Formats: sequence, structure tokens, C-alpha cells
Amino acid sequence: MDLERIIASTRRYNLHSHTEYCDGRNTMEEMARGALEAGMEFYGFTPHSPISVESKCNMDAAKVDEYIARSREIASHYAPRCTFLTGMEIDYLGSEWGPHLDYFQRMDLDYRIGSVHFVPTRDGVAIDCDGRYERFAVNLKEAFGGDLRYVVEKYFEQVITMTERGGFDILGHLDKIAGNASQAAPGIEDEPWYEGLIDHALSTASSAGVIVEINTKALATKSRFFPAARWIDKVMATGLPVAVNSDAHYVDKIDAGRREAFELLDSYSSAGSDSALRGSVR
Repeated sequence: MDLERIIASTRRYNLHSHTEYCDGRNTMEEMARGALEAGMEFYGFTPHSPISVESKCNMDAAKVDEYIARSREIASHYAPRCTFLTGMEIDYLGSEWGPHLDYFQRMDLDYRIGSVHFVPTRDGVAIDCDGRYERFAVNLKEAFGGDLRYVVEKYFEQVITMTERGGFDILGHLDKIAGNASQAAPGIEDEPWYEGLIDHALSTASSAGVIVEINTKALATKSRFFPAARWIDKVMATGLPVAVNSDAHYVDKIDAGRREAFELLDSYSSAGSDSALRGSVR
């Protein structure tokens, strides 16, 4: 699937969404109808992948074939009004689990998003550091001994290693850890060491040639994108293609925040930046 062609040709796409097959709140059929109502030309289903640890947010491995078949049925039913794509958001847990595995490469998918949600403790236990801050704060104290810098650095280490290993098309919400980390320590994103982690992650992405996602899910609740607006100039400087996705878990969030993200990208484009983004901000 030529994702770069899609994001360069139209803004009426969303390549990151969730349904009943993971932690989404609507069925695939409901999301498909919502995509049509939102005027989407391309829409991707991307359930959270099966993983090797217990998680209520991730899909059951036994449901993968059913999900793929259902996605293909929807694509056939609604063509040509909208092109529905069969994707997956694959969690990276380490060398033993991630998009680089043959298990995921053999799946009949149109594309793959590589994302990090889990951070290993010093004992190697994978802890979900996404989601509600209240849960994150408890995990920070009990699982990580309150060492926020360790959590942030280990998160980016996971992102960087995942990108080096490859096996995916879109790098999902590369600084998602900041959503909770910035609540635990306001101003952490101003720290030079933190900016260095952003630079390292983007340098690795540039070498890998992946698409970078601007994730708009948290705009309404946390007034931010992932990656944060302050790093958009760095993203653009890589020359990588950018996909603006809403990471929708609800049908009414299919297009949420995307207009604002494109406006931000337009502001950089009009200022004279020259990169592969110019197609996706047409």
C-alpha cells in the first residue's frame, strides 16, 4: 500500500483508529459509517496488536484472522466511496516482541504502525505507561521507584530500537510518554536531555525512512499533539512524510484535531520549510 501517495494526495484520510477488537468504543461498522460521514477518502483500522503480556487494551491473538476478514468485508462493501485499509498498531516490548517479528510480517495487512506504550522496569517487567495519569503516577512510584527520568529515557530507547529493527510503515506518536511525564514534572520537555532524546528518535526515523505520525488524539483533553507542536520544525527538517491521524477510539473522534494539526503544518510550510510534508499540507 502506497501510504506516501495517499497522504500526499488528500487530507481526507485517517490511518490510525481502534474498534471493538481492542480498546475502541465502537464497532468496525460504526467507525466505517462515521468515516464516510466525515468525508474520508482513505480510512485505516489499526487495532492494538496482540502482545506477550496481559493487557485489556490489546486484541486477542485468536481474533486476528476474524479482524482481517471483517476489515476486507467492509472494504469491499464500501468501495469505491472510501478505501478502507487493514492495518495494525503493533506494540514494541523489546527484541522478543515487536513489528519486526515474522509473526507480524506474515499477517495479511496493508500497513503497520509501530508504537511504544510499555516501558520495562529495571527487572524487565513491561509496564503500561500510557493511559490515565492516575494509573501512571502509581506505576511511577511502585514499579519505577519514582525515577521519572529513567522511564522517559527507557521509553525513547524503546522507540529508537524499534525504529532500528523496522518492520513498520508509520512511527506512532513518538513522544507519547510526554503526556503523562509532563504532568508528573511540568517543564520536563524544556530540559536539554529531553530534547536530545527527541533529536535521537527523529534521526533514527530519518535513517529508517518511515512516515512520522502527528497524533491528534489528545488535543481536546491535553491541548497537545504527539509529537508536541514545539518539535514540528524538527520533524519537518527530516524531510520525512507526515501522516495526521486522530487515533480515534470513538466514532465522533474520527476527524478530531486534524484540522488544527494541518493548520500548524501549513504555518511551517508557508514559512519556507521545504520537506516531504509539502504534499501532506497541500
